[in-house]
Amino acid sequence: MDDRLVVVFEAHHPDRDHHRWYEMAVGRDLFDHWMMTIRYGRIGQPGQQRRYTAVDPDALRAIIRAHLLRRLSAPRRIGCAYRLASCMCATELDLSWLPEDVIERFERSPLSGPER
Repeated sequence: MDDRLVVVFEAHHPDRDHHRWYEMAVGRDLFDHWMMTIRYGRIGQPGQQRRYTAVDPDALRAIIRAHLLRRLSAPRRIGCAYRLASCMCATELDLSWLPEDVIERFERSPLSGPER
């Protein structure tokens, strides 16, 4: 997959020893279908990976929105919030893939990538 948009989140709670990362990458595959790869796990570990593909980009946008909303519920579930750690976007793909009303609810970590 040619990653054109990569967004990374991190959650840290030292008292509970929670140090997690969550990465979403959007791009196109060899058949020119839209593809999203999600990688997640404990920081320092290889983690897990899930992939979604669709011909219609709106289908992937709905999946992105659902996964971001799930990350926003982390304080209730794991006791700490995910923060936006980095955001890298290729010039041919814009940040409209990220639902602005959801992404603005994430706090940016001090080492965050470019601002929206």
